[in-house]
Amino acid sequence: MNRLSNKETLPLLKNILFSKGIRAALIFLNSLTEHRFSGLYRFDDEALKNIYFYDRENPTVESSPDVPAMTSYCVFVRNSGQKFTMENSLNDERVHNHPAQQEVQSYCGVPLVDQYGQVFGTICHFDVQPRSIARVDIELMEEMSWLLKKKLPN
Repeated sequence: MNRLSNKETLPLLKNILFSKGIRAALIFLNSLTEHRFSGLYRFDDEALKNIYFYDRENPTVESSPDVPAMTSYCVFVRNSGQKFTMENSLNDERVHNHPAQQEVQSYCGVPLVDQYGQVFGTICHFDVQPRSIARVDIELMEEMSWLLKKKLPN
């Protein structure tokens, strides 16, 4: 895949986010990856609630069902307060016996943090197949998370 650098991509991301909205920015980020799904999720007690969602194969689907937080890899982001990446769940001991290990085989997520520094959700890319994860994709998600700090309700 022929990629633009972050220096070239970040202004595009900002422009899309502020002119077309959060879902459009999420779709743009997804277009830069190999991952099928991208989403923004919020933790609500022990549930993981979808804020924005994109499925490359079904682009008209705008949300995903709520799930118990412990059944998602987003829980690793919540518990550590840091990014969590995994290219192939079947070969990653960190997720051995995790409920999603067989169905969600690739994941990269970064925390959504409120103005007090508390993790309240995640922005992530994921797929049912193993996928490579480029460092620039993580950096762009981190930039988007920072840009969203004042834009999202928590």
